[in-house]
Amino acid sequence: MSDLTLTDLAAAPAVDTARVDPAPARSRWGFWTTTAWAVAVFAAMLLVDLAATVAVLVSWGVDENSMPTAAELQSHATIVAAAALAHLPVCVAVLMLAVRLARTSVADYLALKRFDTAHLLIGLACTSGYLAVVDILTYVSGRGLSVPFVQGIYRTAVEGGTLPVLLLGVLVAAPVSEELLFRGFLLRGWTASRLGAVGAVVLTSAIWAVIHTQYDWIIVGQIFGLGLLLGWLRLRSGSTVLTIVLHGAYSAGAMVQAAILAG
Repeated sequence: MSDLTLTDLAAAPAVDTARVDPAPARSRWGFWTTTAWAVAVFAAMLLVDLAATVAVLVSWGVDENSMPTAAELQSHATIVAAAALAHLPVCVAVLMLAVRLARTSVADYLALKRFDTAHLLIGLACTSGYLAVVDILTYVSGRGLSVPFVQGIYRTAVEGGTLPVLLLGVLVAAPVSEELLFRGFLLRGWTASRLGAVGAVVLTSAIWAVIHTQYDWIIVGQIFGLGLLLGWLRLRSGSTVLTIVLHGAYSAGAMVQAAILAG
């Protein structure tokens, strides 16, 4: 996706400007305050991530002699699911506090709006097309169709009988948390700054990509591209609910691939 496309979208008169413009200055946070709230969200999520990991290890009866490696913990389905499910209420709580202190509606600020069928079909076509392109490129490069991390969490979920919990965390909790923060809160605040719509989409996509430390730089690059796509769809539709659905659908596609390859 090019910057020109995003610029044209932001400037196009046919688009309902109420969908892409920020909230009035008196009812929104500026760039730095928005950033500070996001840091607060990340800090809170890091704490509950640590707490969830410790709780899982205690439930396993792990001691210093049987402690899994960091790589094993990071790719274990139970750890991933526990973290994703723990992140959701914390993320929602902090964002709701931030929006309430801005004295505006949570639904309006975070663009929790209905989307029409046309935007859903466009979004599904774009995200499935992007996944297909990514698959083709990774296959041609000899890296394989499924990401090792995804294969790892799927395998450990099947072995441990925790697949339903993993799917709830990966396909529901994670998309809701991440989309509310990035395509909802951050995009709203940063679009109103000197960054504008294009800069806000690029910056949110970059940060969203680099926080996925479980992947190598190639996969991080693919996540950045997906972020650009979701940001564009968020501006086009005016709905963060749509990007939550599409994010979940994209993750579902990745899990289906892992299941097929696992036989």
